[in-house]
Amino acid sequence: MDGTITIHHNSGKRQIELLKFIEEHLNSTVVSMEEDAGVIAKSVDVVSTDSFTVYPLFFPGGDIGKLAVTGSVNDVVMLGAEPIYMTLSIILEEGFSLKSFECIINSLDNELRRNNLKILCGDTKVMNKGSLDGLVINTTCFGKSVGKPLSVTNVEPGNAIVLTGPIGLHGATIMALRKGFDVSFNSDCRSLTPLLEIVKAFDIRTMRDATRGGVAQILNEIAASAGCDIVINEDMLLVPEGVKVISEILGIDPLYLACEGTAAIFCSERDTGDVMDALNDLGFYPSFIGYVREKSVIPRVMLKNRYGVERVLPMLVEELTPRIC
Repeated sequence: MDGTITIHHNSGKRQIELLKFIEEHLNSTVVSMEEDAGVIAKSVDVVSTDSFTVYPLFFPGGDIGKLAVTGSVNDVVMLGAEPIYMTLSIILEEGFSLKSFECIINSLDNELRRNNLKILCGDTKVMNKGSLDGLVINTTCFGKSVGKPLSVTNVEPGNAIVLTGPIGLHGATIMALRKGFDVSFNSDCRSLTPLLEIVKAFDIRTMRDATRGGVAQILNEIAASAGCDIVINEDMLLVPEGVKVISEILGIDPLYLACEGTAAIFCSERDTGDVMDALNDLGFYPSFIGYVREKSVIPRVMLKNRYGVERVLPMLVEELTPRIC
């Protein structure tokens, strides 16, 4: 193959070259590329699909290839399931650098291997130059539950809320790059499969990774679905210094900045300490941030400051940063 993707990679000999290129780089993580579909050999009971359009394609802490795997994997993990298979569809713009594509495929492959995850089937398409901004990836992840199903319907008053790590790192990284700022920190882009050990060991009600809209958005979604008020403590939130700086410059509340490696865990109150200890042992930096309060006709998320004063933390109205994932 030459140095760029061409429209002729859509069919014939060139398409076979492109598929061989991808297969060689993914190697043992591909189940088969000899058929137009894949056969699921293991039973699965959780499926999630997602598309990735992040810009820029490369960022401190990751790239679109790594993000496509971690994002898809984490959606399945949040339901308490072990990822088993993934489908992979890639849409390329004519003229896209083969060197950049190779870096993205290698990054994707590395993350597949970390999760012992196999590509079941896939597809490639090339679009005319100017009709697509570089590259788009679509994935579907299949998983098998490791315990009882996790669901927002399990959430009830008194449940504790634990964050697995700091907030806002991915969103702040992407926004800083787009503004041309020097970035001294990395996106938290990572797979959350170690959290399955927590699911197996404790009374976990539900989990949610704080992607688009950040912690504030996912807590509002869970409050609305569970029909309960949620109270979180401002002082207990872990906000990295770099995220604080970017947030202040841009006038953004870090609670609304996306994470790609931090999740909120809702668990029974009695398990809170043990869950925190287990997260520490797994290499996370957990914090107990609040609890589920009483049932409510109009569920709200309340942010309590150090003086005990509460204010409503509303749901996000407009997209802060398009193409964050």
